[in-house]
Amino acid sequence: MLKEDFLNSIKTLEEIDTEAFLTAMGLPAEVSIKMNRRKCTEAAVTGFDGLEPVKWCKNGYYLPERPKFTLNPLLHAGVFYVQDASSMIYETVTGSLISRGLLPERPMVLDMCAAPGGKTTSIINAVPDGSTVVANEVMPKRVQILAENLQKWGYPEIMVTNMQAKGFRCVSASFDLVAVDAPCSGEGMMRKDEDACSQWSPRLVAQCAALQQEILREAVDALRPGGVLIYSTCTFNTTENETNVEWLVKELGLTPVDPGVDPAWGIGSQIGSQIPALRFMPHLTRGEGLFLAVLQKPGEAVPVPHHKTLASLQKNGKVILNGIPQTASKGKIEVPASQWALSTSFPADRYPACELDKETAIRYLSHEAISLDANAPRGFVVVTYKGFPLGFVKNIGNRANNLFPAQWRIRTQYK
Repeated sequence: MLKEDFLNSIKTLEEIDTEAFLTAMGLPAEVSIKMNRRKCTEAAVTGFDGLEPVKWCKNGYYLPERPKFTLNPLLHAGVFYVQDASSMIYETVTGSLISRGLLPERPMVLDMCAAPGGKTTSIINAVPDGSTVVANEVMPKRVQILAENLQKWGYPEIMVTNMQAKGFRCVSASFDLVAVDAPCSGEGMMRKDEDACSQWSPRLVAQCAALQQEILREAVDALRPGGVLIYSTCTFNTTENETNVEWLVKELGLTPVDPGVDPAWGIGSQIGSQIPALRFMPHLTRGEGLFLAVLQKPGEAVPVPHHKTLASLQKNGKVILNGIPQTASKGKIEVPASQWALSTSFPADRYPACELDKETAIRYLSHEAISLDANAPRGFVVVTYKGFPLGFVKNIGNRANNLFPAQWRIRTQYK
């Protein structure tokens, strides 16, 4: 149930149809997925019934109901990602910045608050091959989920770090694009997250706004001159949104940038401010609440070589993942890493492949031993589902030793 003081705060927002907003907040949340543009095929898209396109993301689709995603092997193959449609705007905005020349063709990107990886994968969908993406998460448990999701997405030029925002001082003025999807009061998640309702308070809003400014100060420091900042929250109040954007302009000297979206998409705009921003509101767009603004750091662009930034992070930061591993230790020997088979740069003709049916694929993803067809080659084999690699096995004839990462195994039983 929405708290009375939250409802009162919504009524203070200018230009909001409060009745329509509250009606929308009482409706079920939308279900949506984003396709991996480097992996997706028409067959993968047509594997879902009743897909409707998301207006503002060419790779996004609504589903009529929520299936058991965990039991779809294509999720684990990194073919699609379950994501709220509003957040998919990151792909479109990043692509627009590149096409308008506000970012180099192959940018160096930092996603400073990245877990679980939805917005990072959207950025990856937008950037060309040869771009470098650093995804950071401060919480140790969440950073492991982030690393898993990004390895499944398969983009090879990825680094995952586990650092406080101030840890990026070792690479000041290095990144072409820094994304900050900041920790916030979560008002935009209230219709699908009861904790967001129960934990909300005016004090929380003030605490979040102060923390956001701390993170944003470090994010701006990480930007090279001429670099671009994307700031977003999943909340509605102006304190964490427009007020912080005004602070970025007045205190840190950033210049507002038009996000570059089509007005026909019906996305809301800033409230009580002249600085352009996007507001995804449940009574205006199909998705949860999201605020997003784009700003540019002053100065002449002097791109920093990607390898220098990565080397400095490797030396001075806490790096969890540097690229997608090609080998893994199995006892005293090295074997092909299943993560490697998920990479979009994996050489498909390097190892033989064996197609699995859905039940066997689920058993494989549950880290169980499986048996391959009697005619399957011996040795290391890539197992696939609908043609998409899932990982490796070592086929010894009567069984195939499962090389899928044990920490990734699914625990939902197949029925």
